Amino acid sequence: MTRARLVAALAVALALGACTEADLFSTDRPPKEPDRVTLSGRVCADDPQTARYPLRVVLLVDRAAGPLFSDYDPAALRVKLMSSFVQSALSQPETAIAIVGYAGDARKLAPTEGSFTKNPGQLLAALELLSLPSPCLGPGQCRDYLDGIRAARALIEADMASLSAGARVLTQYVVVHVAAGRQEPYATGCGAADVACERQREVDEVTSLREAVAARGAAGLRYHVIHLAAYPDAADDDEVAAGLEQVALAGRGLYQRFESASGLGPAAFDLLDVRTVLRAKHLVVANVNAKPTPDGPALDSDGDGLSDDEERGLGTDPTARDSDLDGITDLVEVLTGLRPLEVDTPIACAAVSAGADTDRDGLTDCDERLVGTDPSLVDTDGDGAPDRLELVLGLDYLNADAEGDRDGDGIKNGDELLAHSDPRSTDIDAHFTFGYRYAITDEGVRTERVAAAPKTLTGVEILAVSDGTTPGVGALQYLPATGQLTWRDAGESATGPLVAVSAGGEITLPAASFAPVQGDDGRFVRVRVTPADLPPDPTIEAVRVVLRERQCLDWIVRNVRLMPTLARTDVTGAAAGHNDVLVYFAEAPEGRPTAPGPVKIAAVPFELVSPTRRVPDDAIVEVLDEEFVRPRVGSGP
Repeated sequence: MTRARLVAALAVALALGACTEADLFSTDRPPKEPDRVTLSGRVCADDPQTARYPLRVVLLVDRAAGPLFSDYDPAALRVKLMSSFVQSALSQPETAIAIVGYAGDARKLAPTEGSFTKNPGQLLAALELLSLPSPCLGPGQCRDYLDGIRAARALIEADMASLSAGARVLTQYVVVHVAAGRQEPYATGCGAADVACERQREVDEVTSLREAVAARGAAGLRYHVIHLAAYPDAADDDEVAAGLEQVALAGRGLYQRFESASGLGPAAFDLLDVRTVLRAKHLVVANVNAKPTPDGPALDSDGDGLSDDEERGLGTDPTARDSDLDGITDLVEVLTGLRPLEVDTPIACAAVSAGADTDRDGLTDCDERLVGTDPSLVDTDGDGAPDRLELVLGLDYLNADAEGDRDGDGIKNGDELLAHSDPRSTDIDAHFTFGYRYAITDEGVRTERVAAAPKTLTGVEILAVSDGTTPGVGALQYLPATGQLTWRDAGESATGPLVAVSAGGEITLPAASFAPVQGDDGRFVRVRVTPADLPPDPTIEAVRVVLRERQCLDWIVRNVRLMPTLARTDVTGAAAGHNDVLVYFAEAPEGRPTAPGPVKIAAVPFELVSPTRRVPDDAIVEVLDEEFVRPRVGSGP
């Protein structure tokens, strides 16, 4: 695990309570106390696209007979563009697609089974059907896109039901509605001339869909509209446009209008970058080998939530989290009335692999089934406190209770959890003596340019993209005969100068327009080249550059206590003095701060070698953003 430079000490800002502690903690560089550590870092919320979170796309397409087919787009250019869109989207491994066509009613055209697919054969065959007009079901029953929205909702809800909660919080849904005319007939309850009523029904349908996605705990939904203005009379198109704009607004999506098929282009379908963004929610640090008590941290050598003294009283092994090796940690067996010294086989865990911990939160999947938490979520109740910490501290891990004060000592439960003090006792002295001290600076949301990793051009890694680089599809070209590489910016037709790369290392590739005086405002990419891995043949690879929005926090946490642990006898085999300090970083979908979201975890190991020495011995230990890992989550229910 990387341990970078020493960080200059930051001024202490009291995050817990209203009392000042200037006399207790100096703002100068902290002293090197072997059993006290300070951690710092900068951590950013994930960008769902670059983090490759699952993406589910519904193409909802108008196929009603009329001017769309006869006058507006008889060559079916729209179908060709959708085919290109599908093939491009499927190149992203996290993306799956469904296609719904509507005329007098709506029909799912792909996939043939299930809700979404990555099968290009099924999807392209479905698109071919969209090039054929579908007749009206009867007089005035020609275009029911409300039924199409309901069909899209059915697919999305079925998909959400098939996912674990941990997979749902990562999954984004996108509807791309290709519309060419007004609803026919008007919705039930709206008269044929009641345009306002009809528009409200359309908005209500999309709003209901978006709210259903949020209610089931998915990352979010975007509903985009591509309006093909196919009516001969522009006034009719204007009327349709007014409604579709409101629909896109209700779906937090984009509205685009095209007066002719010739105006359509690939950019019209370049919508998958517009997703629900994640925001920073909570950062918590905890040494799992130091159990909070009214008298300060107690030694917990195996980090199971029972102190070594408690384990000796129970007869369990203080050096193994699961004394009887039945896949249930000792603390959970004690809390649920099981036998921590005899193998238990509860029915709730019959289908669970012994010892498995899907979400990496320190509770086994069997533990979580027994106590009622979700084994795919680090924070089941969405209050920003990890399930394991709430369980150990006796808080409510199924209902948000951060604002409560269980022990009535005037310090909120959430603040006690942050300080790593005991929320079950009035331990004010211990809270201020042993409590962790946080100083967190919210940097806000920053926009960065990120390039996709080359696939065919082996031996080239893109390290950075300049602020001036144009988002879109650029290109790298390698010429093995001369050992040169060049870059073409997405906003330019000409390639940049050839740059020799035979020696390898980190190299800057300027675009054609770049001049040194431009600095980072110019157009260039910086790459790392490994000559031995370069391809033997001339290679041109398209490289997509996207804008990534991330909210970042600068943080420092002081006064983290280390413990003189015993050597572990379980599978970890940790040596005496080993301490696991965990940093949890919780995220939430934008606008839904209380919703359970993804949680990234960084594990920072320390060794308290002796009363006067620890490893690492830096005054401040830096935790890098890339050290945070996301839990593994499956797609099953």
